Amino acid sequence: MGVIHQRTSFAFSKSVSAIVFMATFLGAFSLQGQSDSLQVQTDFYAVTILPFFMDLVEDQDAPPARRELRMREIALENMHGIQWAAERLSNAGYHIELGFFDEVADSLGHNHWGIEDIYDADVVFGPLQLSPISLSRRIIERTGAEHILLTPVPEAFLSGSDAIRTIAPSKLHSVDLMARDIAEKHSQDNVVFVMTGGNDVALEERFLDVFNRELQTDTVYADSLLFDTVQASRNSIGSLSEKLDYYSRNVIVSLAGRSSRSMHSNLQMAVQINDSTDIFVYSHPELKDLGFIDVTFLERTRMTMPVSEEVNWSDSATIAAVKVFQGQFDTHPSKYSLRAHDAFLDAFKRKLERDMGPMDFSVLPAPIATTFDWVAVDQFSGYVNKHWELKTFYNRQWCASDSVPTLLDFIKPELD
Repeated sequence: MGVIHQRTSFAFSKSVSAIVFMATFLGAFSLQGQSDSLQVQTDFYAVTILPFFMDLVEDQDAPPARRELRMREIALENMHGIQWAAERLSNAGYHIELGFFDEVADSLGHNHWGIEDIYDADVVFGPLQLSPISLSRRIIERTGAEHILLTPVPEAFLSGSDAIRTIAPSKLHSVDLMARDIAEKHSQDNVVFVMTGGNDVALEERFLDVFNRELQTDTVYADSLLFDTVQASRNSIGSLSEKLDYYSRNVIVSLAGRSSRSMHSNLQMAVQINDSTDIFVYSHPELKDLGFIDVTFLERTRMTMPVSEEVNWSDSATIAAVKVFQGQFDTHPSKYSLRAHDAFLDAFKRKLERDMGPMDFSVLPAPIATTFDWVAVDQFSGYVNKHWELKTFYNRQWCASDSVPTLLDFIKPELD
């Protein structure tokens, strides 16, 4: 078991809801144990810089600082995920040191951390906000530490350094997976791409590029693949209903996320109205979290979407790991805790691989929800996680798309 050295606690109060958030171990502490696995004493120092807003003062006569308080909640959830991973590694016998610092400057504009706090770190997690990332990334780079970002960032933030990684799965790579699957499975069908622009324009452009450049130029698909586009919006499906062909199997593709709820509602209605038309749907991964999407709609359209982070609740090792978290914090891990936990274990494993070379690292505590498949965004640049899998709603549950029975050839309906 690990031994904890130096513990500092700060209580954060939220007067609006009377909820008290406790940030434990804000500062530095270490955990250590005797390794029974790789038989090597491993030192791992990880620094985490998050928006704890330690100097935030709430004025009872002013509106609550909702953004700051929400950022603090997310920071604490990320911190708990890192502490959770450190506890699991400590229980496995490794010496882990952690440091936590507030990324938000004090009222005089002074930072709560400096290069002296991170110069010997193996890895630095955070900051979360774009402005602190911009100000700190070159400082972190000079220390030689690996820099892990816990939030999605523009690719420009990853340029010029191969020591920086962003753990949020890159949605651009999910688009590649969808485009290839559609071409392989629906080369004889009527494919209609609903484009909404706005926040999702980069994904839509990527889909068109992959579809046109890599798939339609392939002679296997070029002669038979029917493809059309519809210009829609966040609120409207445009002329989609006119593009649906009663005499074909129709495949609707939409890369609009949760900001296009009205469009998704109208799409669902259009499919329900065409109750005798064969329609299948490929959609953005955020559709899974929209509560108004009907199960009957998912089943009928064999809804297919990319998924990157999933917890296997039937796995005994996963259940045991979650119990460690519950023992530490008396609650269930949030998505931020899970992602930070998995990123910490991945960073630790990569350090062992660099230090020790090829070995069997299967004895290490494993990530729970995230598979990491790193790819550089450009030459001499940082890395993104490109891992995605396609899931299809079949027999009233989400299944791996490759496990769903292949569609039979479409038979054109006969006129009465």
